[in-house]
Amino acid sequence: MPLKALLLFLTILNFTICISQTERGLIRYGEIQSLSLGAPIGVDYNAILMFDNNSSLYITRKDSLEKTKIDGQKSVITAQGGSIFTAVTNEKGFQYNNLIKKDSFYSRDLGFNYVKEKTPKISWKIEKETKTIGQLTCQKATATFRGRDYTAWFAPEIPLPYGPWKLQGLPGVILEAYDTNKEIFWYFKSFEYPVTTMLPSFKPVTPPKGKDWISIETFKEIQIKNFKNAQIAGKMVAEKMNIETYSNDTMKNSYIEVFDVEDK
Repeated sequence: MPLKALLLFLTILNFTICISQTERGLIRYGEIQSLSLGAPIGVDYNAILMFDNNSSLYITRKDSLEKTKIDGQKSVITAQGGSIFTAVTNEKGFQYNNLIKKDSFYSRDLGFNYVKEKTPKISWKIEKETKTIGQLTCQKATATFRGRDYTAWFAPEIPLPYGPWKLQGLPGVILEAYDTNKEIFWYFKSFEYPVTTMLPSFKPVTPPKGKDWISIETFKEIQIKNFKNAQIAGKMVAEKMNIETYSNDTMKNSYIEVFDVEDK
Protein backbone atom coordinates (compact mmCIF):
# COMPACT_ATOMS: atom_id res chain seq x y z
CA MET A 1 0.00 0.00 0.00
CA PRO A 2 1.44 3.43 -0.95
CA LEU A 3 2.51 5.60 1.98
CA LYS A 4 -0.11 8.31 1.33
CA ALA A 5 -2.88 5.71 1.14
CA LEU A 6 -1.63 4.07 4.32
CA LEU A 7 -1.55 7.40 6.18
CA LEU A 8 -5.08 8.19 4.97
CA PHE A 9 -6.29 4.76 6.10
CA LEU A 10 -4.71 5.20 9.54
CA THR A 11 -6.22 8.70 9.88
CA ILE A 12 -9.72 7.40 9.06
CA LEU A 13 -9.25 4.44 11.41
CA ASN A 14 -8.12 6.71 14.26
CA PHE A 15 -11.06 9.07 13.66
CA THR A 16 -13.50 6.12 13.69
CA ILE A 17 -12.06 4.84 16.95
CA CYS A 18 -12.33 8.29 18.56
CA ILE A 19 -15.95 8.65 17.48
CA SER A 20 -16.72 5.18 18.81
CA GLN A 21 -15.15 6.02 22.15
CA THR A 22 -17.02 9.30 22.60
CA GLU A 23 -20.32 7.48 22.06
CA ARG A 24 -19.80 5.15 25.02
CA GLY A 25 -20.04 6.09 28.67
CA LEU A 26 -20.72 4.99 32.21
CA ILE A 27 -22.19 6.87 35.18
CA ARG A 28 -22.39 5.63 38.76
CA TYR A 29 -25.17 6.92 41.01
CA GLY A 30 -26.45 6.58 44.51
CA GLU A 31 -30.18 5.82 44.58
CA ILE A 32 -32.19 6.65 47.69
CA GLN A 33 -35.84 5.68 48.00
CA SER A 34 -37.73 7.17 50.94
CA LEU A 35 -41.37 6.73 49.97
CA SER A 36 -43.67 8.65 52.33
CA LEU A 37 -40.76 9.72 54.61
CA GLY A 38 -40.55 13.34 53.43
CA ALA A 39 -36.74 13.41 53.06
CA PRO A 40 -33.93 11.37 51.46
CA ILE A 41 -33.35 9.11 54.48
CA GLY A 42 -34.19 5.70 53.07
CA VAL A 43 -31.96 2.90 51.80
CA ASP A 44 -29.00 4.13 49.73
CA TYR A 45 -28.31 1.74 46.84
CA ASN A 46 -25.51 1.78 44.29
CA ALA A 47 -26.63 2.11 40.68
CA ILE A 48 -25.01 2.29 37.25
CA LEU A 49 -25.97 3.70 33.84
CA MET A 50 -24.14 2.38 30.76
CA PHE A 51 -24.80 3.86 27.34
CA ASP A 52 -23.76 4.30 23.73
CA ASN A 53 -25.34 6.18 20.85
CA ASN A 54 -28.06 3.54 20.39
CA SER A 55 -29.18 2.53 23.88
CA SER A 56 -28.72 2.74 27.62
CA LEU A 57 -28.97 0.26 30.47
CA TYR A 58 -29.65 1.35 34.06
CA ILE A 59 -29.20 -1.21 36.88
CA THR A 60 -29.87 -0.88 40.59
CA ARG A 61 -30.41 -3.16 43.63
CA LYS A 62 -27.99 -5.73 42.24
CA ASP A 63 -25.80 -7.85 44.51
CA SER A 64 -22.62 -7.20 42.54
CA LEU A 65 -23.07 -3.41 42.69
CA GLU A 66 -23.18 -3.63 46.49
CA LYS A 67 -20.28 -6.14 46.59
CA THR A 68 -22.60 -8.39 48.61
CA LYS A 69 -26.24 -9.36 48.90
CA ILE A 70 -28.36 -7.04 51.07
CA ASP A 71 -31.33 -8.47 52.91
CA GLY A 72 -32.32 -6.72 56.11
CA GLN A 73 -34.33 -3.99 57.79
CA LYS A 74 -33.55 -0.37 58.46
CA SER A 75 -35.15 1.90 61.05
CA VAL A 76 -35.50 5.66 60.60
CA ILE A 77 -37.05 8.38 62.73
CA THR A 78 -39.03 11.10 61.01
CA ALA A 79 -41.12 14.03 62.18
CA GLN A 80 -44.13 11.72 61.87
CA GLY A 81 -42.54 8.99 63.99
CA GLY A 82 -40.50 5.85 63.41
CA SER A 83 -40.51 3.74 60.25
CA ILE A 84 -39.03 0.35 59.46
CA PHE A 85 -38.48 -0.85 55.92
CA THR A 86 -36.61 -3.62 54.16
CA ALA A 87 -33.46 -3.23 52.08
CA VAL A 88 -33.05 -5.98 49.48
CA THR A 89 -30.84 -6.68 46.47
CA ASN A 90 -30.78 -9.71 44.16
CA GLU A 91 -28.53 -11.34 41.60
CA LYS A 92 -29.97 -9.56 38.54
CA GLY A 93 -31.25 -6.36 40.12
CA PHE A 94 -33.83 -4.03 38.61
CA GLN A 95 -32.88 -3.20 35.03
CA TYR A 96 -34.11 -0.53 32.62
CA ASN A 97 -33.05 -0.75 28.97
CA ASN A 98 -33.79 2.21 26.68
CA LEU A 99 -33.50 1.46 22.96
CA ILE A 100 -33.95 4.94 21.54
CA LYS A 101 -33.33 3.93 17.93
CA LYS A 102 -36.21 1.45 18.17
CA ASP A 103 -38.43 3.62 20.40
CA SER A 104 -38.61 0.72 22.86
CA PHE A 105 -38.08 0.42 26.60
CA TYR A 106 -37.61 -2.88 28.47
CA SER A 107 -37.64 -3.23 32.26
CA ARG A 108 -37.04 -5.93 34.84
CA ASP A 109 -39.23 -4.14 37.32
CA LEU A 110 -41.10 -4.51 40.61
CA GLY A 111 -42.37 -8.01 41.29
CA PHE A 112 -39.70 -9.20 38.85
CA ASN A 113 -42.08 -8.40 36.01
CA TYR A 114 -40.54 -8.02 32.55
CA VAL A 115 -42.23 -4.96 31.06
CA LYS A 116 -42.11 -3.72 27.47
CA GLU A 117 -43.31 -0.27 26.39
CA LYS A 118 -42.46 2.53 24.01
CA THR A 119 -39.72 4.83 25.25
CA PRO A 120 -41.66 7.21 27.54
CA LYS A 121 -42.15 10.74 26.22
CA ILE A 122 -41.49 13.19 29.05
CA SER A 123 -42.43 16.86 28.58
CA TRP A 124 -39.37 18.49 30.10
CA LYS A 125 -39.16 22.22 30.74
CA ILE A 126 -35.53 23.31 30.46
CA GLU A 127 -34.64 26.08 32.91
CA LYS A 128 -31.82 28.67 32.80
CA GLU A 129 -30.35 27.61 36.14
CA THR A 130 -27.06 25.68 36.08
CA LYS A 131 -24.68 24.07 38.56
CA THR A 132 -21.51 22.00 38.48
CA ILE A 133 -21.70 18.26 39.11
CA GLY A 134 -18.61 16.09 38.75
CA GLN A 135 -16.74 18.95 37.00
CA LEU A 136 -19.48 19.13 34.38
CA THR A 137 -21.79 22.11 33.95
CA CYS A 138 -25.35 20.85 34.29
CA GLN A 139 -28.62 22.54 33.40
CA LYS A 140 -31.88 22.26 35.29
CA ALA A 141 -35.03 20.72 33.83
CA THR A 142 -38.41 19.95 35.39
CA ALA A 143 -41.28 17.65 34.44
CA THR A 144 -44.22 15.68 35.77
CA PHE A 145 -43.92 11.98 35.02
CA ARG A 146 -46.29 9.23 36.13
CA GLY A 147 -47.60 10.96 39.19
CA ARG A 148 -44.49 12.73 40.46
CA ASP A 149 -42.87 16.12 39.89
CA TYR A 150 -39.19 15.73 39.01
CA THR A 151 -36.18 18.01 38.85
CA ALA A 152 -33.27 16.80 36.73
CA TRP A 153 -29.77 18.15 36.14
CA PHE A 154 -28.36 17.16 32.75
CA ALA A 155 -24.91 17.61 31.20
CA PRO A 156 -24.94 19.01 27.62
CA GLU A 157 -21.25 18.04 27.40
CA ILE A 158 -22.44 14.43 27.15
CA PRO A 159 -25.09 15.01 24.45
CA LEU A 160 -27.02 11.75 24.75
CA PRO A 161 -30.63 11.59 26.02
CA TYR A 162 -30.23 9.13 28.90
CA GLY A 163 -30.70 9.09 32.65
CA PRO A 164 -31.45 6.93 35.69
CA TRP A 165 -34.49 4.67 35.81
CA LYS A 166 -37.03 5.81 33.15
CA LEU A 167 -35.99 9.47 33.22
CA GLN A 168 -34.58 10.44 29.80
CA GLY A 169 -35.22 12.58 26.73
CA LEU A 170 -33.07 15.63 27.53
CA PRO A 171 -30.21 16.99 25.32
CA GLY A 172 -27.64 15.59 27.71
CA VAL A 173 -27.19 12.74 30.19
CA ILE A 174 -28.91 13.28 33.55
CA LEU A 175 -26.43 13.30 36.43
CA GLU A 176 -28.87 14.07 39.24
CA ALA A 177 -32.64 13.83 39.63
CA TYR A 178 -35.24 13.89 42.39
CA ASP A 179 -38.91 14.30 43.09
CA THR A 180 -40.57 16.56 45.66
CA ASN A 181 -38.79 16.31 49.05
CA LYS A 182 -36.27 13.94 47.41
CA GLU A 183 -38.27 10.88 48.41
CA ILE A 184 -36.89 9.51 45.15
CA PHE A 185 -33.31 10.73 44.74
CA TRP A 186 -30.57 9.82 42.27
CA TYR A 187 -27.26 11.53 42.98
CA PHE A 188 -24.00 11.52 41.03
CA LYS A 189 -20.96 9.53 42.16
CA SER A 190 -18.62 9.24 39.18
CA PHE A 191 -18.48 8.96 35.40
CA GLU A 192 -16.30 7.62 32.60
CA TYR A 193 -16.74 9.34 29.27
CA PRO A 194 -15.52 8.35 26.84
CA VAL A 195 -15.12 4.79 28.07
CA THR A 196 -11.94 3.11 26.79
CA THR A 197 -12.41 -0.17 28.63
CA MET A 198 -15.06 -2.89 28.42
CA LEU A 199 -18.38 -2.01 29.96
CA PRO A 200 -19.51 -4.53 32.59
CA SER A 201 -22.64 -6.58 31.81
CA PHE A 202 -24.04 -4.22 29.17
CA LYS A 203 -26.18 -7.00 27.72
CA PRO A 204 -29.78 -6.42 28.88
CA VAL A 205 -31.59 -9.06 30.89
CA THR A 206 -34.21 -11.21 29.19
CA PRO A 207 -37.15 -13.12 30.73
CA PRO A 208 -36.30 -16.56 32.11
CA LYS A 209 -37.95 -19.67 30.76
CA GLY A 210 -41.67 -19.63 31.48
CA LYS A 211 -41.97 -15.83 31.59
CA ASP A 212 -42.56 -13.31 28.85
CA TRP A 213 -42.67 -9.55 28.38
CA ILE A 214 -45.86 -7.86 29.54
CA SER A 215 -47.23 -4.51 28.40
CA ILE A 216 -47.11 -1.36 30.51
CA GLU A 217 -50.91 -1.54 30.71
CA THR A 218 -50.75 -5.01 32.28
CA PHE A 219 -48.03 -3.80 34.66
CA LYS A 220 -50.28 -0.93 35.76
CA GLU A 221 -53.08 -3.36 36.52
CA ILE A 222 -50.75 -5.56 38.57
CA GLN A 223 -49.43 -2.63 40.60
CA ILE A 224 -52.89 -1.27 41.33
CA LYS A 225 -54.14 -4.72 42.34
CA ASN A 226 -51.16 -5.20 44.67
CA PHE A 227 -51.75 -1.78 46.22
CA LYS A 228 -55.45 -2.46 46.85
CA ASN A 229 -54.68 -5.89 48.32
CA ALA A 230 -52.15 -4.33 50.69
CA GLN A 231 -54.75 -1.79 51.81
CA ILE A 232 -57.25 -4.57 52.56
CA ALA A 233 -54.64 -6.64 54.41
CA GLY A 234 -53.65 -3.66 56.54
CA LYS A 235 -57.26 -2.97 57.45
CA MET A 236 -57.84 -6.62 58.42
CA VAL A 237 -54.77 -6.63 60.69
CA ALA A 238 -55.95 -3.42 62.38
CA GLU A 239 -59.42 -4.87 62.96
CA LYS A 240 -57.99 -8.10 64.46
CA MET A 241 -55.94 -6.00 66.87
CA ASN A 242 -59.06 -3.98 67.74
CA ILE A 243 -57.43 -0.81 66.48
CA GLU A 244 -59.64 1.90 65.09
CA THR A 245 -57.70 3.32 62.18
CA TYR A 246 -58.29 5.51 59.19
CA SER A 247 -55.89 4.98 56.32
CA ASN A 248 -55.25 7.86 53.98
CA ASP A 249 -52.41 5.93 52.32
CA THR A 250 -51.87 6.59 48.64
CA MET A 251 -50.09 4.74 45.88
CA LYS A 252 -47.44 7.48 45.97
CA ASN A 253 -46.38 6.20 49.39
CA SER A 254 -45.77 2.71 48.01
CA TYR A 255 -44.50 2.96 44.42
CA ILE A 256 -42.34 5.23 42.27
CA GLU A 257 -44.90 5.19 39.45
CA VAL A 258 -48.29 6.46 40.56
CA PHE A 259 -51.20 5.12 38.54
CA ASP A 260 -54.85 6.15 38.78
CA VAL A 261 -56.34 3.68 41.26
CA GLU A 262 -59.89 4.88 40.75
CA ASP A 263 -59.83 3.89 37.06
CA LYS A 264 -59.21 0.21 37.87
